[in-house]
Amino acid sequence: MEIWAIIILSVFIATLFVIITEKIDKAIATILGAIIVYLTLSTFKGATLDEILSFIDWPTIIIMFSVIVTGILVNEAGLFQWVAIKLVKLTGGDLVKIFFSLIMLTIILSSVITILVSAIIIARLTISITEAIDVDPYPFLLAEAIAVGIGGATSLVASPNTILVAQFAHLDFTFFLIYTMPISIIAGLCTTFILIKISGSLGEVSEVRKSVLMEFEEWSVVPDLFLFYASAIILIAMIIGFAIFPAPYVVAITVAAVFLLIRRKSLSNVAKDVDWSTLFFFMGIFIIVGGVEKTGVLHEIGYALGTMSKGNVFLPLVLIIWITGISSGFLDGVTIVLTFTPIIAELVKSGGFQNFFLIFMIALVLSTNFGGSMTPIGTPASLLIVSLASERGIHISFKEFIKVGVIVVAINLTLATLYAVVLMLIY
Repeated sequence: MEIWAIIILSVFIATLFVIITEKIDKAIATILGAIIVYLTLSTFKGATLDEILSFIDWPTIIIMFSVIVTGILVNEAGLFQWVAIKLVKLTGGDLVKIFFSLIMLTIILSSVITILVSAIIIARLTISITEAIDVDPYPFLLAEAIAVGIGGATSLVASPNTILVAQFAHLDFTFFLIYTMPISIIAGLCTTFILIKISGSLGEVSEVRKSVLMEFEEWSVVPDLFLFYASAIILIAMIIGFAIFPAPYVVAITVAAVFLLIRRKSLSNVAKDVDWSTLFFFMGIFIIVGGVEKTGVLHEIGYALGTMSKGNVFLPLVLIIWITGISSGFLDGVTIVLTFTPIIAELVKSGGFQNFFLIFMIALVLSTNFGGSMTPIGTPASLLIVSLASERGIHISFKEFIKVGVIVVAINLTLATLYAVVLMLIY
């Protein structure tokens, strides 16, 4: 192996180590890694800066930025808070029903505004609601931190993992509505019942608290009726746009721009609330993985999986689901997806499984999103909920999280495996 390939692979391994151990900020680590990849390829292979920047999937970055901006603006309009309070009131103060509603709302919101924005809204709502009814928020927040990753597989824009797969395989919004949303909702329901069982007693709401809850005016969280209804209309338009137009990044940026005009806010004001470190992390990891792909190692792995299967498509399918699923519990799903998409591309080519390429893509979406529920570092959304809980003095330990997360992930990866195998049989 040539020296330039060894350098790039070393950068990739070092970056994975940093992401796992969180020794330094992962955005800084990936940007530094990307710079080393650029210097290496330009020195040894004569690569230009434009070639290196072409490793970045800019439509994916545009979608992520646009959906985050839209989520911030919708949150300010009070739409999701209104929906959550309305749901809680419909439960009549029953804690099990509230628990169920909040987890399912987490998954449903993720399909529209990404798991990251959904995590922020749900965590804050949960803390407010549990304070209002005077119960311990710990089991609710723990369950939401575990379940939020499942929501990532519901739609094209739900998580960075899903967006990346969609861009790589040229999949549209409708594809996910048909093939991943139904199984994700089933996984969400299964997870909810498991979490209710594991959580045990959620406490008890006094009759006085129940009456206060039932009398709470949900419209009090809506600062402006015009913005409230505008938010609902724009979100519906965005979903329809994703389903109709072939370029989701154009839809996403258009919706964000229209919303900024309606809110009469400058982009610079909203940009202050955007998680820029996450976007820079994605840009850096795009370049690093692009460099690794240049070495040919990923293609070699895909070729090896294809040839070892000897015509049996089920073996590599199951291996990929469980390897990527378990890995996603400890590594960022973006890294896993960027690493395995070229492996799968070579696998289906060398193994003669081209007809099953889309099923491998479905499996990758499910495994990387479901697998992120294993640990609090599995997805940024899970880590965000844990961090927001910590700010309120609610400590969710790694040990307690993984104890529940392993059970949930084992069941959901089994469900994903069975689903992918059934698709193979009927395809």
